[in-house]
Amino acid sequence: MLSAYLSRAKVHNVILEREKEVTTDPRGISLDEDGIRLVQGLGLYQHIFTDIGTYVTNLRFVSGVHHNLAKEPFMRIDTSSTGGYTGHVAIMSHKQPELEKSLRRNIDTSSFASLRSGCTLVAIRETEDWTYATYVGKDESKKEIRAKFLVGADGKTGFVRKNYLEPKGIRLLWAESTKYQETWVALNWKITLPTPKTHPAFPLWRLAYTPEQVYDLFFPPEFRFLCNPGRPAVCGRFGPASDMLWRFEFVVARDEDATEMARPEKIDEIVIPYLTHPGSRYGFSGSVRFPSDCIEVLRCRPFKFSARSCDRWALGRTTICGDAAHVFPPFGGQGIVSGFRDAVALSWRLAILCRTPGLNYEQVLEAWYLERKQQLEASLASTVKNGSRVNSKNPITILIRDWSLWLLQMIPPVRRWIESGPRANGRTRYKHSTGLPFLPDRGGGVMFSQTYCLPLGIEHSSRVAFTDDVVFTDQKQGLFQLVVLASGDLNELRRLKAELGSLRTICPWLDTDEATFFMQRRFVPAHLATGDAKLSNTYRTATAEEFERSPLCIGRPKVRDYKESDMWEGTKHKAFVILRPDRFVFAAVDTSEDLEAALAHLTSLFTK
Repeated sequence: MLSAYLSRAKVHNVILEREKEVTTDPRGISLDEDGIRLVQGLGLYQHIFTDIGTYVTNLRFVSGVHHNLAKEPFMRIDTSSTGGYTGHVAIMSHKQPELEKSLRRNIDTSSFASLRSGCTLVAIRETEDWTYATYVGKDESKKEIRAKFLVGADGKTGFVRKNYLEPKGIRLLWAESTKYQETWVALNWKITLPTPKTHPAFPLWRLAYTPEQVYDLFFPPEFRFLCNPGRPAVCGRFGPASDMLWRFEFVVARDEDATEMARPEKIDEIVIPYLTHPGSRYGFSGSVRFPSDCIEVLRCRPFKFSARSCDRWALGRTTICGDAAHVFPPFGGQGIVSGFRDAVALSWRLAILCRTPGLNYEQVLEAWYLERKQQLEASLASTVKNGSRVNSKNPITILIRDWSLWLLQMIPPVRRWIESGPRANGRTRYKHSTGLPFLPDRGGGVMFSQTYCLPLGIEHSSRVAFTDDVVFTDQKQGLFQLVVLASGDLNELRRLKAELGSLRTICPWLDTDEATFFMQRRFVPAHLATGDAKLSNTYRTATAEEFERSPLCIGRPKVRDYKESDMWEGTKHKAFVILRPDRFVFAAVDTSEDLEAALAHLTSLFTK
């Protein structure tokens, strides 16, 4: 992800990858809407809901000591609506090898990126102006590469932090006051559908069940948090629907051996009861078990999970991001996407540093990780909160949790608030401190909304686009982008264009000639002429129905809770919005005079 966004910023980069090929073992399995948006930002949207994965309908928190995946949950989070600020569903489940293949294809087609696989990093050294990485290549010979900066995205046990930064004083600390650390066993299964021909004795054929219905019965599509005080677990499908992959994770007790708990006989003891239904559910005696020969074990191994973050993510010209800088428990699906956020926020800063010799890179990198730590702490808090629901063993706490949530959900507004999950907290907003690159008194520091749009004058639904994709195009040269939001009719649009055209300030990081203009659909005349040069790079908002008729909606659910005017509402109806490449607002202002001041500040931030 870092390499791909550096390449979009036209920064030459080299990846030293230990693995010789794409790792076939699916580890992380979920992305939230931010993650989907950032993958989309690389031009990979067409692969997201086809090759890479599918959307998750909802998350279910199920209470009690039992093995019934069909039990009614005490809490449900709706993850298939577009009620956030990205135009995407809240969560998708992905197949990590397919996600990595898509990212690699993006790198393979770039003239700025080079992927060197089968390479093991063995030493790092720095001078005032350069970093030097020594590595062992495929041919077993040692090589050295020189670069302006080195980024360790090599995981929680990787070389950069463990062997280079920790000896220099960087520490991995417990997140907040929570010292969560548990070992879980994670298993991935590939399911094959039984049929009347392959399994004629399977009893459900007598009730006219189809193979697909049997799959849904035993491996329901929703993701479940099994809040069993005796053995907490999490399970659900992941990856493209056609692959029929299933993840089951369960906690290892303190007095149990993790390796022993991952053995086949222990898996049968813990997991198979969930796939064995009482015959009484179907009017049979005995029990109905999903055929074991329709299950292929792809992985089964223990992992130690904790909630921790490094005190610093940069020292000199060396930085760390992703799992190298912070680690998550498995309750919020935030591991991979937090690394993605790190990478995209780091990429544009590295681009500026590489283009501005002599700029104080230590200050720029410190501002990067101090800003990112704000969102990280919120994600960790949400993840630990989910974990406390899953892992609770106190019967009084469980009773209060189940009954209070049941009662609260009797109140429709409260139920909708609960079902919105993390989205109930609203869009991400950074608190400003010295050196952070946004203007808090001019609407900066908030995540900018993404909606759907159409070019002005073109009414065909096939031309519907995501607003990010028309703002951040490969054809534009500016690192930052200017969005102009007209709050009225065509006269208002013309006024803003004229005001922008009179601007005299020049900013090296933003070209005002590349500005993207948006109008709200309700202000656009019904029969606007096409091909008007004055309307180039000008768009109107699109409706949910127009999006649903477009190819962009293939593989996605129908649009729900979509806010067509969200770009205006999220920036308090300001006319001129300066956007950073990571989709955060640098400044949002009403007049060209304020825009000139904001551009001057942007210039001064990153000038030697």
